[in-house]
Amino acid sequence: MDFNPCMKHQLVRKTVREFAENEIRPFVGELDREARFPHDIVDKMKPLNYFGLQAPQEFGGAGLDTISYAIAVEEVSRVSAAIGLCITVHNSVGVYPILKYGTKKQKKRFVPAMAAGDSIGAFCLTEANAGSDAGGVETSALEQGDGFVINGTKIFVTNGGICGTVLVFAVSQEDRSASVFIVEKDRPGFSVGEIEDLCGMRANPVSSLFFEDCRVPRENLLGTKGQGLKIGLTALDT
Repeated sequence: MDFNPCMKHQLVRKTVREFAENEIRPFVGELDREARFPHDIVDKMKPLNYFGLQAPQEFGGAGLDTISYAIAVEEVSRVSAAIGLCITVHNSVGVYPILKYGTKKQKKRFVPAMAAGDSIGAFCLTEANAGSDAGGVETSALEQGDGFVINGTKIFVTNGGICGTVLVFAVSQEDRSASVFIVEKDRPGFSVGEIEDLCGMRANPVSSLFFEDCRVPRENLLGTKGQGLKIGLTALDT
């Protein structure tokens, strides 16, 4: 059996490697020293579909297969782990769950901006008292009227400092069932905490995120109520 990459995958590797070497490598030391997210580099990545690697073309994505996706992440990370982390978290646990579990309306509403790189995605699971143990999450979602009110703190959120659309893992106060909510950064009660100082990854603004009486409409519930564990594990598997 031949395990060598096919011509398509070789072309993906060549294209992404050239971009990473020419557009990212000259600045990686500076970005890490200054703990600065490279907005200028990201602007160059947007039209090349780095933020919609596996999103369908109908939503503005590249529609790549999984091997091409893995190669693209590998080649970016080869030069800058921080930028590689940004795009893989955005694509895998930001965009993918919405494509997998979202309604047609949710996909149409959120995915195009995310695939274009105009709204960076993040997934909020980890907490100070729970780590990444979904069963120990304390962030709550109280069903109220035509929506939910979210309260809690998430830590070590990759892309947290520059995120535009986040998926929040929260539990019901009534029965402790877990659900996932799509939360836009401009919603009242949503705020960004201190940026973490991570060795070698300082160009990615990993941070805490705070939710204080953050109200989201029912239409922002991803999947069904109580489906959070399934969605969370599926997202992390990618």
